[in-house]
Amino acid sequence: MTIQNKQKFMALVSDILTDQKGFQATRENLRLEGDEADRSNILKEQKLSQRLEERNLLFLKKVEEAKQKIINGNYGVCEECECDISAKRLLARPTAKFCIDCQEEKERTELSSIKNRRDLKNKNLSDDNNDGYIKEHESFSSVKDIKFESVVDL
Repeated sequence: MTIQNKQKFMALVSDILTDQKGFQATRENLRLEGDEADRSNILKEQKLSQRLEERNLLFLKKVEEAKQKIINGNYGVCEECECDISAKRLLARPTAKFCIDCQEEKERTELSSIKNRRDLKNKNLSDDNNDGYIKEHESFSSVKDIKFESVVDL
């Protein structure tokens, strides 16, 4: 990576960090006032805000890691195959750790592992493992049709 590219990506990463920290500083603090409906809405907003803040902190951690990689001189190198990550990819996703080929392979692997999950959208609760709990290709029209067995002896 050229010195100009390092400087460009360092400026990009620094701008992201500055913008995100400024966003955190201007965030409102919600208070529990009003009637029960207001308090319920405020609590929901606080939970959502907390989740967003947690995601933001994770993102900031990734940006800090990218900044450290720039300083160390290994920014833009795929962690899997050690090839260069394209500048286009880094501009689109400055926190990218993998080249596009390795990322696509990683996603294909993750997608293939999803096959064992139950298909609730089509109301089909089949299980590829067929471990005796759900018959293969058994489908249900509603949740009421599913028989549940207690795991606790009464």
